[in-house]
Amino acid sequence: MAASWRPPRSGARRSPASPPTSSDRRRSESIREPCSPRNPRVPDFSGWTILGEVLLLVGSAVAMGVVLEAVGISAIIGYLLAGVLLGPSALDVVGDSSNFTLIAELGVALLLFSIGLEMTPTRLRGFGFRGAVAGMLQVSLTIFAAAGVALLFGLDGRVALTLGCMVALSSTAVVARLLTDRGELESNRGRSTLAVLLTQDGSLVPVLILIGLLGNGGGDAETATGVGGQIANAAVGLLVMIATIAVAGIFILPRVFDSMILRRNRDFAIVTAIITCLSAAWGSHSLGLSPALGAFVAGVLLARVSISRQIRADTGALRAVFLTLFFASVGMLANVRELIEPEILKSMLAILGVGLVLKIVIAWFAIRVTGGHRRVALASALCLAQFGEFSFVIGTEALGSGIIDAPMFQAAIGASLVSLFAAPLLVAKAVPISTGIEALLVRVHVWKRIAPPETTPRDEISGHAIVVGYGPAGEEVANTAALAGIVPLVIDMNPRLVAAAREAGYHAEHGDAAQQEILAHAVAERAAALVMTLPEPQIAMATISQFRALNADAIIVARGRYSRFVEAMREAGADHVISEETTAGTLLGATLVSRMTGDTNAAASEPSEPAEA
Repeated sequence: MAASWRPPRSGARRSPASPPTSSDRRRSESIREPCSPRNPRVPDFSGWTILGEVLLLVGSAVAMGVVLEAVGISAIIGYLLAGVLLGPSALDVVGDSSNFTLIAELGVALLLFSIGLEMTPTRLRGFGFRGAVAGMLQVSLTIFAAAGVALLFGLDGRVALTLGCMVALSSTAVVARLLTDRGELESNRGRSTLAVLLTQDGSLVPVLILIGLLGNGGGDAETATGVGGQIANAAVGLLVMIATIAVAGIFILPRVFDSMILRRNRDFAIVTAIITCLSAAWGSHSLGLSPALGAFVAGVLLARVSISRQIRADTGALRAVFLTLFFASVGMLANVRELIEPEILKSMLAILGVGLVLKIVIAWFAIRVTGGHRRVALASALCLAQFGEFSFVIGTEALGSGIIDAPMFQAAIGASLVSLFAAPLLVAKAVPISTGIEALLVRVHVWKRIAPPETTPRDEISGHAIVVGYGPAGEEVANTAALAGIVPLVIDMNPRLVAAAREAGYHAEHGDAAQQEILAHAVAERAAALVMTLPEPQIAMATISQFRALNADAIIVARGRYSRFVEAMREAGADHVISEETTAGTLLGATLVSRMTGDTNAAASEPSEPAEA
């Protein structure tokens, strides 16, 4: 037998008498030209092939997103569809989504990082302890309820628990992106939804540990002890990560970002911010946690620095590209050929239907028992209904451990993808759906009609101004109205703000101003004006419509956080819509003219009525 060829040792030289063979020439050519089209036998290790696939996938996703956005459908559905069409189960143009999984995950991390940049300590306290409790209740109850239903269908206990875990977690990337695009992240349902989503991200480690236990057969004392140790290690790791980022964010990063060097060179600041974000994401991943969770914590701490808004703006382009890639790569996981098989299709529809109903009911219950308003809790539950990207991680782990077989894996993944396709519609219609369901349940006497307590003789109130919302803007409106001799009547869903308004000497009621009963109790038919100070456009338009039905002559002044909602609010019945974007621009321009020309009247002049949107 001929001896097999071995590469020469380092420093060895060929004898001059030994001319190079053809195989030597081929090896030399391979080393010189690893990516050459003339050398097809050699794998392309340069990454250009992967880059081409990324460009094709992102370009196709954007094109499909633009088309769907033009007909009123969320662009996220277009991104998912592009992944399905270009993926292995359809056109097979892009063969393997794992080639760019890391890049896709960075998009989610940057999204949560940018959200964290707007979470100042004051705003973060608005989430409160109740949001975390609601999240833990939702995850645990959904897992066991879904597992119980699966057992009734005759599934094995391990399979049932796995399906419960896959159904329980929602998509932080999809929901946060949708709420941000709609300007509703700061609304009541936006805050409660995000609090639950972040708690779900933190629960990924215990869920994966549970899947590992199920894969080992589970049950004996030794295994239980090992799992307990893993959970303890994960908890310690989470505390270490938070403590490390907190120390850096409180004592180090503010000094770094406020230094003159970073202020003089914008590139230094943005690169340092991205390094901070990715380091936190890497550290979180190293501890077995969600990378997005670490990025969010880093963003919260960087919100304290003076250039936080600039950092958020500068990372916007990267965030958009990576997130588009993330959604498209999720769509590639669908195996369309297998999903249309009758047995798998039947299982997928069962998982989808049961999972959505259970999740909506349990999420509503979790938010409601922790103090959320019943309609806000229902709207948040609709936002949380879908099965998120973590279901793919859990399913892959369970498939590799032999807990579930390939058909069940495809059915569960298919249900997750269909729920993600439905997510934009559920988020967009959450408010009208929850309002309609509440009205129906009140009509059939399942829910009691909310009647605010009588705190003021209603017969004495007339010609007053109803102020919806008693945040900073609402408080300023009430104070200004009172100084002008106008009686303000405040309506807010937060009991603490209602108490604060009463302490200030104003009439105030706790309730949802979008309901006619609440407006009627506030004597809307005899009011002279309605001032809508809440930033959420859907709630504002619903309230304006209900008020206009009771009072056709009163003045309605509404706050429009974004100019694109101005026309819709006017169509709902508002007489004047104050666009924050337009008003801020007008005041900035007036201040500029005043400072440069010395015309003090320019800065003192009132902003003009916003242009028609």
